[in-house]
Amino acid sequence: MKEKALFCFLLMCMLASTLLMLVVLNSINSVRDHSSRSGPGAFNSIMQIDRSLHNYTETLEEYRFNFDNADLRESLRKKYQAQFDIIWGNLEYFNLRSPNESSGISADRNDAALLNFKHDARQFLQSTDALMQTDVILTKDQVSALLDELDMILKTHHDLSQGYFTSAIAYHDSWVNNLNKLHNLLYFFSAALIAAAALLTALLVRSNARKNALVAETDAARTKLRSTVEELRSGKLEQRAKDSFIAAASHDLSQPLHALGLFLNSLEHHVHDAKGKQTLNEAVQCSNNLGELFRSLLDMSRLDAGIVEVRKIHFNLKELLSMLEHEFQLKSQELDIKLEFSADNVVTYSDPILLSRIVRNLIENALVHSNAELIRVVCTPSASGYQLSVEDNGRGISSNEQQMIFSEFYQVRNKTPSANNGLGLGLSIVHRLAELLDMDILLESEKGVATKFSLNVPRGDSGKVLASQNSTSQENLTLPDQDIVVAVVDDDPSICSAMSLMLGNMGLNAVTATTTDSLIDKLIESKHLPDLIVADYRLSKGQTGDQAIVQLKRALNIEVPAILITGDTSPLHVSHAAKSGFELLHKPIEPTELSEKLTQMLLKSIQPSPGRVRSSAPVNDKSANFG
Repeated sequence: MKEKALFCFLLMCMLASTLLMLVVLNSINSVRDHSSRSGPGAFNSIMQIDRSLHNYTETLEEYRFNFDNADLRESLRKKYQAQFDIIWGNLEYFNLRSPNESSGISADRNDAALLNFKHDARQFLQSTDALMQTDVILTKDQVSALLDELDMILKTHHDLSQGYFTSAIAYHDSWVNNLNKLHNLLYFFSAALIAAAALLTALLVRSNARKNALVAETDAARTKLRSTVEELRSGKLEQRAKDSFIAAASHDLSQPLHALGLFLNSLEHHVHDAKGKQTLNEAVQCSNNLGELFRSLLDMSRLDAGIVEVRKIHFNLKELLSMLEHEFQLKSQELDIKLEFSADNVVTYSDPILLSRIVRNLIENALVHSNAELIRVVCTPSASGYQLSVEDNGRGISSNEQQMIFSEFYQVRNKTPSANNGLGLGLSIVHRLAELLDMDILLESEKGVATKFSLNVPRGDSGKVLASQNSTSQENLTLPDQDIVVAVVDDDPSICSAMSLMLGNMGLNAVTATTTDSLIDKLIESKHLPDLIVADYRLSKGQTGDQAIVQLKRALNIEVPAILITGDTSPLHVSHAAKSGFELLHKPIEPTELSEKLTQMLLKSIQPSPGRVRSSAPVNDKSANFG
């Protein structure tokens, strides 16, 4: 209670000190503001105007009196013209405020006098300026008229001066009173400040005593916490190092693998004999197998980055399973494994893309690892909707391994070697995607007998099923016969060469470079603007692909579609690339997939018609295209 009372009293003293300080500062500011309106500056301005007006008046009178003397008249004419310039400067920049405006004493009267004086002075300057030119000789009548106007201005100036000095005297008395008030307020402020400082010192002494009492307990808790943190840190550091290594290695390896796929695709047009085609197909298959490994790493990175969006719709499950049956038919035949699908025309409500990925991974896992003769994909009714299961009659999974198969990079020991056993990420991806879809995944397995993975799929509404959108014919994916230019920027020269070959086989003109600046130079030299931009995400000197695309568009003053390609599996980089707003593809990309995507984007941006104007207008020089 004592500490609380001391604290409240201290707070009150501090608030009082603050309020007093604000009052003092406000009063000081008021005195400072008013003092600027009175003093030598204002007095000197009034006296200068009065002196210059009288001098000008006297010179004009002397000029009128000696008008018949030509020599004296000419010297007097130059004199009053010079004096008029002085008067013009004084009156043009004259500004005066009442020193006692805040008190209201004579403020209205002074303002009226000031306005009258400014009005008369402005009219005098305007009417007299033409008469003061060097080639104008005033007549006696003109001089008399000027003297009459000057007499009125002097009278107005006299009234203004008299009001100003009256206000200045009143202000002096008010200024003295304000200083006395400030003196008293400073005494109160000092007393409150001293009291607050004394109380604050007392509280600091008590706080220091309590701190010393808690030091021993803090040291003991810190020692225990340090040991706990070190244990946690060791595991996190290992995980971070592993993720960093995988991200760096996968990016560096995806570059040549992506280029390899493009080169193999371009090589197909030059191989004609059967043996060469067989060898090329085997090389393509090996490249595709490596691509699947990298896609698994990419799927995990996208899940870690949190950029996988769930878009649930009502759709026919049998159509999805039929697509998967067609996809795995050839592979199952090559492995001599019977693949059966059993599903009625049922409608479910889920994300068809993510659900198909789950089932695809389960089927792929069974084909590669189960050593089964039969794999069945079955959909049966359940209490909450449908149960979708993938089961095989293979070698099964032991009970001690069933809890580990959903972990990253874990594989059941396989005695049967396979051409592509994967990285052990398939079931981990299944588990993560099932969590995104709010589905429970169940595993039933007996060692040496069978394995069954089951999903509870929610029931959908057949009335809300959208019509199939896959009605685009192959003819629609044919580009018009035009001079189409695709700009490619990638810091890997081999990928630039491979992209040039692939785009050339597609009938497109490719302009490639390893930096954005050199690509701009090449496009300007070619005198053609691109219809599409393809950029790698990680470029040299720390530049990213989205920055390169924006630089190209601004430099060339164009607005064309763009594709961002990344071989990075770092969750942070994947997330940044996905948020760039551009179409995003991931290396390594199968050439057919890449060519289809390029064709689709070009068809959207290029609408061929008889009156269509090409975007590739001639470019004369570099400066002509910088916006």
